[in-house]
Amino acid sequence: MKILCETQVINRHTQTTKSPRMVKATLAVGYHRTAKDDSESSRKSLEIIHFTPQNKLGTRYKIYNNVEKIFTKFLQDGKATISFKQPAENLLIKCDPIQLKGFLQTLKLGLEGKGSLNLRTNIAATTAIPQKSQPQIKMTITNRSDYPTKGFPRTLRQLTVTGIQLCKITFEMCSLKNLTVLNLSYNNIEKVPLELGRLPLTQLDVSNNGLGADKSWLWLNSKTLRETLRELDFSANKLDSFPRPLVRLEKLVSLKLNNNFIKRIPFAIRRMHSLRYLSMSSNQLESLPSSFNSTRLDLLDVWGNNFQPHREHEVDKKKSVEFGTPSALWLLACRAVHQYKLSYSANTLPWTLVDILTEAPKCACGTLCYGHKVYEQAALCAFENIQNLVFSRDRLIYADIVLCGHLCMGKKQMLASN
Repeated sequence: MKILCETQVINRHTQTTKSPRMVKATLAVGYHRTAKDDSESSRKSLEIIHFTPQNKLGTRYKIYNNVEKIFTKFLQDGKATISFKQPAENLLIKCDPIQLKGFLQTLKLGLEGKGSLNLRTNIAATTAIPQKSQPQIKMTITNRSDYPTKGFPRTLRQLTVTGIQLCKITFEMCSLKNLTVLNLSYNNIEKVPLELGRLPLTQLDVSNNGLGADKSWLWLNSKTLRETLRELDFSANKLDSFPRPLVRLEKLVSLKLNNNFIKRIPFAIRRMHSLRYLSMSSNQLESLPSSFNSTRLDLLDVWGNNFQPHREHEVDKKKSVEFGTPSALWLLACRAVHQYKLSYSANTLPWTLVDILTEAPKCACGTLCYGHKVYEQAALCAFENIQNLVFSRDRLIYADIVLCGHLCMGKKQMLASN
């Protein structure tokens, strides 16, 4: 009889402190035939052979008068230990409980001389059970010649394809349903297909590509990515604006947008409650939104930007993507929810209200604002919730401040904090 299991061999004399790890193995029990139908000699030749990937010939253990004890306390969990006298070793076995019970029962019958039917095969000719190859879960491609012509293994969880001038993300990549880590950096990709949003990605690196040429970010609206994505790298993609769907990735922890041409960060950045690392070095940022005052970051890197003061200006309602133009009734409803601290979700309120509540800029007095004036003042000392701030020391950082009106005391409060 043979079983496929995991084993651990411990020598009681030499391995007293550190134990070897469990390995996949084959155990076989049977007679080493040396005589014809002689029960006594058959019992003496009863053996266990232990095969491992490192020992394909197997290690033989005599059974008759050589088993010190068999530990079966955890047999229901598929665990047992056979202690041999010579050599002085303990054979720890982890296996399917039913198979393990059958193996030990066969061993018991062999010792009692009743297992001739189960131990008919000469154990000298026994070989190990072929081990199934492990499914491939990682693949790295750095040369064009290594790109698989017959497709990717469906079991992949991590895929890296870098520096091979890849022009598009194929449908085949988007069909890898187990994929969680995808690195497509240093290629020539200009568009991300909508199907990519269906993958349960936790890490996505598309840095050093050409995504700035395409203004479609519909794939970022995926419900799947909103739940799974934790790290995203858009560095060096020639982006001239902050992709608005990014603020909906509320589970995102790390966001990299280095080496682009982004001028402004939306006030809706406060919606990204899980964000802890934001890198936007070497862009064209002129100021930061005051909503960073309510955002807790471990790192904000804005080194190499062009921070400078501006005169107050009206927001262009027709061109503004960030503020939008909701009706007065929508805004009043949102302000009521905000004022009375009512609980809400997309299941209880219309999406328009949810968007206003989560993306609208706030006045320093706490009022939700849309289409109001933006005042820009030096606010270097205002970012109290940011643990590490990296910026060019030769420039001050200016903050965008939204006020609900000219007479609002929020302006004085904001100026006093700077």
